[in-house]
Amino acid sequence: MIHAPFDVESLSGLLRRRRLGSRIVYFESVESTNDRALEMGEAGDPEGLLVLSEEQVRGRGRRGRAWSSPPRRGIYASVLLRPRLEAPRLPRVGFAAAVGIARALTEATRQRVGIKWPNDLVLSGKKLGGLLSESRGSAPFLVVGLGVNVNQDLEDFPPEIRREATSLRLAAGRPWDRTALLAQVLEGFEAEYLHLIELAGDYPLARWEEYSSLQEGTAVTVNLDGESLRGLYRGITRDGEMLLETELHAVRRIAYGDVRRVRSDA
Repeated sequence: MIHAPFDVESLSGLLRRRRLGSRIVYFESVESTNDRALEMGEAGDPEGLLVLSEEQVRGRGRRGRAWSSPPRRGIYASVLLRPRLEAPRLPRVGFAAAVGIARALTEATRQRVGIKWPNDLVLSGKKLGGLLSESRGSAPFLVVGLGVNVNQDLEDFPPEIRREATSLRLAAGRPWDRTALLAQVLEGFEAEYLHLIELAGDYPLARWEEYSSLQEGTAVTVNLDGESLRGLYRGITRDGEMLLETELHAVRRIAYGDVRRVRSDA
């Protein structure tokens, strides 16, 4: 069945490392998997908790934007982590997660899935998914939310994003087993996360750059709440900020914003 539910029992059996997904909490529908994972983190749940849902009615992306989460079409999940890292190194968890997930999806689909700064997963220039890392207060935990468009048809996306979004089904012309795919994604995520912990957070940015959808020197525009900047992409800092060489040849550190590649015929 194209839109079959997740098989949680099979998912547990497919996870070999068993750190992420050591406990799975499954819902038919939630407002947000991140919100549920944050609540459970505050309640003391251990690292590795996976909150998984068939649907999110108030799924959100970066900076509170709505995230389209139609039932039984995509992967909507959040992982609870308790990394023993110094606070300045916590953003690197997001780097590691993005690399592991992009690699897993690339291997599963045999198509290159890239990372568009700061947290989008892209396939053939279109948005395939995204990550959202959150914590609450001074609590020593981090929640990493993951959304991947798997079996969506074009009409499953809101009209305003249909030109920019894609799914694995649209890209490959066939449906995917979401349970098996999620297991691969979690394995990839966990491998990079454990590597990060082994390095005490000193994660090599070259691993992230390997999957970056932007190459050094690419002309881009960055929208910052209405302010538009144009320049050349010069990589990222160890804190996760993007380096933008402006038209005045000054290098500016960008903490947030929407990045678009400048078309060659523009």
